[in-house]
Amino acid sequence: MCWGTPAVVVDIDENGMIAKVDFGDGIVHEVFIGIANERISKGDIVIVHAGVIISKFTYEGFVEHIEFLKEVLGEDLQQYINMYNTLLSLAKLVKGGKDE
Repeated sequence: MCWGTPAVVVDIDENGMIAKVDFGDGIVHEVFIGIANERISKGDIVIVHAGVIISKFTYEGFVEHIEFLKEVLGEDLQQYINMYNTLLSLAKLVKGGKDE
């Protein structure tokens, strides 16, 4: 089973196909842009697996994902819910206050 981790794109080097992402901890990591059919932009919430962006969430889709986790896993995983809410706030900040 693979485990992808959500992150927010904070910068992009389109020539090198490299993006800088924040996983919600304030530390910026460089990852490869591995999806071709979706355009990545600053503030996007993406899924990173093994250092490669493999998909992208819409803002609304990520909110639904958080609600799903709350429903299925309960509030026992509050630290993850808090981290995901931090990612939503960061995505909105990087996009200049817009949801999408």
